[in-house]
Amino acid sequence: MVLLKSQDDTTVEVDEMAALQSNMIKLVLEETHPDQYIPLGNVSGKVLSKIADYLTKQIEFASKKPQEIIEKNLLELKDDVAKAQADLKQWKKDVETWEDKYIDVDMGMLYDLYVAANYMDIEGLLYLCIEKIASLIRGKTVEEMREIFDIKNDFTREEEKKIQAEHKWAFTREEEEKIQEVI
Repeated sequence: MVLLKSQDDTTVEVDEMAALQSNMIKLVLEETHPDQYIPLGNVSGKVLSKIADYLTKQIEFASKKPQEIIEKNLLELKDDVAKAQADLKQWKKDVETWEDKYIDVDMGMLYDLYVAANYMDIEGLLYLCIEKIASLIRGKTVEEMREIFDIKNDFTREEEKKIQAEHKWAFTREEEEKIQEVI
């Protein structure tokens, strides 16, 4: 077991295999072998607990790897490929369902998870956060994105026109027409 300590002195115990999904923790364990705990100065206790849940669940999913499911079924079912494929499909659905529920958090937690995943170098969690952010902004207008991320528009209409003119390649015809209507 590995003991992790957050910036607000919350300690979370995580199975070593789960903790090793973090490249930062892996490096710390390889280089220093801490006796007490690994301090995580950029991660709050609430976020660290959520990350521990992610790491633990990923180990659980990994223990039921699709390849192992296929091999097990092929041996047991004497090449019943349809059953193996169905098990693989179910496994993927279980992973996606859990991840969708896990990442269904408010914007503040999503931001904190993203920052912590980047800091701790947890590739899978980082990609999960990026996918969630992408899904939030996909198909949205600039104004809708500003509202989602609580970003104030500090450009004047003239500055927006200039940016649009300089970066015409970045706008579709529909977007240009919408912008022209607003301006």
